[in-house]
Amino acid sequence: MAIGIPAPGDCSGRAGRTVRHIAAARVSPVSLPQCPSRTVRCASAAAVMIFAAAAAACTPQAPDLVLLSARIFTADPGRPWAEAVAIRGARIVAVGSTADVGGLAGPSTAKRDLGGRTVIPGFNDAHVADPGGDAASIRPFVQAALGYGVTSMQWFVGARTVAEAGAALVEADTPARFRVFRMPRVGPDGATIESRPHLPPQPSPRVDIRGMGFELGEADRARLMQAVGWGYSTEDLLAIEPATDQVLDTYVGAVERAGLAEVWARKRPRVEQAGVGAVALAPRLKAQGMVVVQRAGGDRPLASLLHAGVHLALASGSHRDPFAVIAWATSPERGDEALTMEEAITALTRGGAYAEFSDREKGHVSVGALADLAVLSIDPFAATGDHLAGGHSVLTLVGGRTVHDVP
Repeated sequence: MAIGIPAPGDCSGRAGRTVRHIAAARVSPVSLPQCPSRTVRCASAAAVMIFAAAAAACTPQAPDLVLLSARIFTADPGRPWAEAVAIRGARIVAVGSTADVGGLAGPSTAKRDLGGRTVIPGFNDAHVADPGGDAASIRPFVQAALGYGVTSMQWFVGARTVAEAGAALVEADTPARFRVFRMPRVGPDGATIESRPHLPPQPSPRVDIRGMGFELGEADRARLMQAVGWGYSTEDLLAIEPATDQVLDTYVGAVERAGLAEVWARKRPRVEQAGVGAVALAPRLKAQGMVVVQRAGGDRPLASLLHAGVHLALASGSHRDPFAVIAWATSPERGDEALTMEEAITALTRGGAYAEFSDREKGHVSVGALADLAVLSIDPFAATGDHLAGGHSVLTLVGGRTVHDVP
């Protein structure tokens, strides 16, 4: 059974009631004894026109595109697998079987039979180091990411300002979505650079500058306390990369003392690159609603945090290859910390969206979500280790628009 299509095809609402009311209405000659026949005819014609308009409102609009005969991992716990998806405009309007979703197609609907290929939500790389450079150098960087099926990136600006990074991204005008994090730091004169949040409006619909990132060591206690205070009092996402487990413990303690747990849970403070010490802190991380973002490489805890109820996102750091991240996260060499394929892909899609407050809009294949999708060259659920190498996207959609398409 297909899930969708939402209104205007839903005749159980106001439009449907209008149709039923008009259909039940009768124009009685007795009720209009003084009206000339022309008036009656006009009233009847008006009723017919209203009926026709209301009936048209109840006719579902055909999707613009349907992807059929696929193996779709939705990252939606309520329906983790499907065969087909329908898209209208920028959003998904139906998910279900090939027969049901295919039956929604109209004369103008584009159809693509994927022949059993795997489809997933577009990857959301939760931590990408800004490579610097101008718009001309950003475009090929982003296009390569789109070729892997990466549709969203969370961009940490490093040494340049968010104004400079934002201007370069806007000029590059790529189809990918960006969350940009400023990196407050102490300048040569001792003053903090990038201490103020970016003020609205945002540079573009696809570039959102709301986040602040810090790399802090054991000598940075005062800066850590300041960062936590900023995180509690602003709308900017707080992301701290602790140099040691002791710094992580200090960070968690500062969050606990700075405000209410229910407020922090709504703010989702982030830990970038948590060490093994995070395992013992997992109950406290969960209680404060903290999110752990792990970049591939090293002996980082994964499964123990996820199974303890801590929200987990995965990231590449800079190389943009999500398949290498998946291979690392699922490798048997990781022992008890290895993720299942479903867990790893969820952490690279819905997990990344959760880490940037976008999980209602993207990161899953469900009705109403943005149609950010990747059709993969391999089936990662049937591949392991070296078989993931060379994986890429053969079709990438952002907002229902094709941004990468290879035979």
